[in-house]
Amino acid sequence: MRTCKQFLALSVMFSLIVFSACNKDKEKDKEVKTKVELTGAQEVPVKTTPAKGTADVSYNKTTRLLTYTINWSALTGMPTGSHIHGPVPRGVNAPIKHDFFALFPKTTSGTFTNAVMVDGVALKEDSLLKGFYYFNIHTPMNPGGEIRGQIEF
Repeated sequence: MRTCKQFLALSVMFSLIVFSACNKDKEKDKEVKTKVELTGAQEVPVKTTPAKGTADVSYNKTTRLLTYTINWSALTGMPTGSHIHGPVPRGVNAPIKHDFFALFPKTTSGTFTNAVMVDGVALKEDSLLKGFYYFNIHTPMNPGGEIRGQIEF
């Protein structure tokens, strides 16, 4: 009888461990992250500029919240626009889908953190996960965009 109880206890513990591991895998699947490089070479047409940047991007599939922190340096002038454009593949221009310029620091180098809901209208989850949106920072010298970075998970 004691062996049967021990076996039962071990079976329950094993099941809990497996279930817990599965839940952790599901938690990982809920959020995707990427680091995006912003360069003049990604602009269409290509821009020659000393400016560069990065964006740390995270998307939570459950809450549908896209969060990002953009770091940039050496813009040729004060920013005149900053947005997310899409949905298009790398190398193609697209309309603005999320404008965050009103909140964006008007500096040639800096950091900015923000979040936006992937609402299925302006920003669509399937297009986001396929890499069809990009960040873009505009300046007076480069009104169509000085640096750009495709959001690819």
